[in-house]
Amino acid sequence: MKKIFLWVLTILSLCTLTSCDRGKRVVEDFPTAVSSLESYKITGKLTSYFPSRTKESLITVYYKNPDLYRVEVDNMDLGDKQIVLKNTSGVHILIPSLNKTFKVKSSWPLNSSYPYLFQSLCKDMLNDEEKVTTHDEESSTVEMKVKVFDDSMPYKQKIIFNNKTGYPNTVLVYDEKENLINKFTFDKIELNIKLEKELFDEQTTLTTLNEHYQDIVDEYVRSITYPTYYPEGVTLKEELIKGTTIKTAIMKYTGNSSFTIIEEYLMASDTVVTSFIDGDIYIMGGSLAIINANTIIFGEQGVEYTIASSNMNILEMIKMGDSLLVGSEK
Repeated sequence: MKKIFLWVLTILSLCTLTSCDRGKRVVEDFPTAVSSLESYKITGKLTSYFPSRTKESLITVYYKNPDLYRVEVDNMDLGDKQIVLKNTSGVHILIPSLNKTFKVKSSWPLNSSYPYLFQSLCKDMLNDEEKVTTHDEESSTVEMKVKVFDDSMPYKQKIIFNNKTGYPNTVLVYDEKENLINKFTFDKIELNIKLEKELFDEQTTLTTLNEHYQDIVDEYVRSITYPTYYPEGVTLKEELIKGTTIKTAIMKYTGNSSFTIIEEYLMASDTVVTSFIDGDIYIMGGSLAIINANTIIFGEQGVEYTIASSNMNILEMIKMGDSLLVGSEK
């Protein structure tokens, strides 16, 4: 009986060691595996946790070696698609529901951390020499510090790998207070597939998108909204609303924090407006936000929002921005 017990214990120990070795190889081999890819397509779900709600969006990523990226963000509630493209001419954000594009001066996707991009995950793993790795039979988890915004303290990110495939199942992102702010779940990963260069061309993409959105942009029910989330000790000091059909609202808040909110109705036209801007890119629920040191810009369903503040951190501005999309109307 004692021999049988020792034999079972030995087998279990060997299985555990084998599982750990396999998990360790998965983590160590991931950056090398990604660097050898000619292309990939990722489909997954991004869950964002805001004080006002939990928001889910569908994400589709295309990558073509060496430096072509396309990220599609589908708002599951509104059917509103927004796209980030990186090609040889730079970084572009296409928002057909605003009839607008942004040419962004940015080192995206190398400047911050993006849980839906393999290259970004590899960079995060290699940058943190103090990352912690744990293993079990089916998965391996890597915990590390990452920079989500330029002005933020390092956040925590966990990548959960599938030991069989060698690729991630889930990425979790926490703020400096250990609150979960984003979860990205990989639904399908396709490697080394054929991707045409036209997929990464902004004009070709715009033409396709505009065929769908041209007739519905003017049908959006636009309204001025007010934030339902903002710092304590803040009051609306001044408000200006210009126009009737095409409105612009400017709201100035003061108190313990000060900030300005601008909301502008954008209507359909024959010409797509292009704005040139410096900044970083962040998926804010189902909307793409352009971020710089003091401002975030985003929009959906025919309304463009700008929040500017010199004394609020970016995450607080994003939380407040999301509350505008579900905020009280006027």
